[in-house]
Amino acid sequence: MTGARQGDGQRNRRARAFRAGPLLPAVLVAAVLVAAQFLAAPAQPAERCAAEAAEYLEELPLAEGEIKSVRLMEKVNIADDFGPEIFGVDAWVRLNSCSGWLVLNLSKGCFLLQAYTRGDCEVEGLDRY
Repeated sequence: MTGARQGDGQRNRRARAFRAGPLLPAVLVAAVLVAAQFLAAPAQPAERCAAEAAEYLEELPLAEGEIKSVRLMEKVNIADDFGPEIFGVDAWVRLNSCSGWLVLNLSKGCFLLQAYTRGDCEVEGLDRY
């Protein structure tokens, strides 16, 4: 009986090793993926409301090639833990014809709230501040 028991013990150890075998590579792959996520360069934030801002800019009476650059900035809630995480988005648009800005205020749902210019920029139909 002892010989049978020893053989059973070896078989049980092999069975346990076989069951743990596929688990180990899966755990290692998961650990490598998690580590890669933390070690990788930070990803660029999603461009919230970029499409809506571009659509509105196309509707404005601007000359072809007038837009030099567009910078989207999320207005985030850092003061209130109970309020919304994001209040909205501001699109700051640099034009080739002036040294100021064209500003688009968008809601968190990407609806246009206000459009105006700053500095010496002028766009027909928009207020200038």
